[in-house]
Amino acid sequence: MEHKIIFSTSEDMSKINNDSVKLMITSPPYGDLKNYETEGQIGYKESYEKYLDRLNKVWKETFRVLVNGGTCIININTRTINGKALLIPYDFIKQLTEIGFVFRDMHYWHKSSGIPRINNLGDHFEYFIIFTKGDNVNINEISFFDYKIDNVNIKLNIWNINKKFGSVGKKYMVHPAIFPLDYIKRMIQVFTQPKDLVLDPFLGSGTSLLASMLTDRSFIGYELNKEGYLPMIIDRLNEFNLSEDMVNFI
Repeated sequence: MEHKIIFSTSEDMSKINNDSVKLMITSPPYGDLKNYETEGQIGYKESYEKYLDRLNKVWKETFRVLVNGGTCIININTRTINGKALLIPYDFIKQLTEIGFVFRDMHYWHKSSGIPRINNLGDHFEYFIIFTKGDNVNINEISFFDYKIDNVNIKLNIWNINKKFGSVGKKYMVHPAIFPLDYIKRMIQVFTQPKDLVLDPFLGSGTSLLASMLTDRSFIGYELNKEGYLPMIIDRLNEFNLSEDMVNFI
């Protein structure tokens, strides 16, 4: 198997062959909400329209590299600017269906340790929106039953996985959005087989890389901020007793 990290924008993923990726799973930037401390990042100090336009390039590249029947999963939430709600998940659904993706489901991540808000409802849920390339979808029959609810089918589209408070990576830089490892491992186990290729266009601190390696999948990730995230990724590999020699840094 191969594991690659390409330090470049995922608006151009020409280093990946057509029809080669089984699963794309990612948590993209939240527009102008968070600063990932690098030049050229998508959304930061840009208009919402520009943010969507640049992400549309990533979704088009994702469609090209996915195999027929491959799955695309995007973790995103709504956000509020000046009291006005931006329904980012629904704008993404519109974009991807126009490209040709088939919208499959809206999966809900229940964060019982979510961030409290002062003048708004509590932030205890995020969305994982699920698409496929083509009409076929292959799902492994794996049940993750997080709730004891009578008379409810156990194949719930809600998983309860706590989110750590605060940021990670303060040794090098602050990563303001923590991607839960257990959640990504679950998604990989549901939608892929061992040795399949997983893609993350916004790698960040490397959670999807770790999840792929720990579940015996190949991996390609794109990350714009090499200076900030490379040492953090190496530290996290060491934390899980995974050698950095297993990863090709490009």
